[in-house]
Amino acid sequence: MLYSIRVSRRQRERVPLLLRSIGIDHLQEPIRRPQGFPLWQLFYGVSGSGEFYIDGIRAVLHPGQIALLEPHTRHGYQSLGGDWMLHYLGFDGPLCQQLLRTLGIGESGIYVPSIRESFFSRLRVLEQTARSPEVSPVRGSAELYALLLELSEGLTRLPDSHISEGESLEKEVILYLEDHFSEDISLDVLAEQFHRTPEHLCSRFRAATGETVMHYLRRIRIHHAKIRLMESPDKGIQEIAEACGFHSASYFGKVFREATGFTPQTYRMGVFSGSLADSMFIS
Repeated sequence: MLYSIRVSRRQRERVPLLLRSIGIDHLQEPIRRPQGFPLWQLFYGVSGSGEFYIDGIRAVLHPGQIALLEPHTRHGYQSLGGDWMLHYLGFDGPLCQQLLRTLGIGESGIYVPSIRESFFSRLRVLEQTARSPEVSPVRGSAELYALLLELSEGLTRLPDSHISEGESLEKEVILYLEDHFSEDISLDVLAEQFHRTPEHLCSRFRAATGETVMHYLRRIRIHHAKIRLMESPDKGIQEIAEACGFHSASYFGKVFREATGFTPQTYRMGVFSGSLADSMFIS
């Protein structure tokens, strides 16, 4: 399950290391983020294997290994087949980068750790902190620091494997959708962009992904809407709808409910209370 932790501006400025989200035994779906993500992200492989693309680098995460992603780094990840289960931490703080560099784990990549039972004990404590709205986020800071400190002991970074810059048509379409999801996109626009007929583009994309282009675009928009609902509680539903490519708040609400089972406002309230753990923003 996945949980988000709401922190105040004062806490973001004054607490050097803050846990912002946590997932335990999470079944990970495919993600593409050509513009990166604002948090440091740490993934621990529980079962299955997944493929990461990090700034032109390809890496595979196996069970017992750790993937670390720096903020605002272009990346994507997906299962290599079957269910892919992870433990996940998202964190930040004014001294986060300096701390990680000091510990020798401040670089994106795949690491092989020397894991002890205390690592999982600390994960459980952090999960309990995230599940309790009454508990101050500051209380998890010390436990998060202890977990990272423990990880840094006996940690080995695996070498990178560069991938070709010439990506497939399907991956180029996905990256284009991620970059332009807030715009008015049609099949004709995409076909012209990639010098294909709409029929050929649809056929290639569906054969590779199992989804239509427009259904995939809708998932991207809902994904970004979830992030905005969590990160911008001061913004109205109409503003978030427009920022994610929806022309009206009513249509956005209809599509969002079909995709998640919740209205945007109910989802926003549930994320901060911890009651919508399975619908958090990573999926």
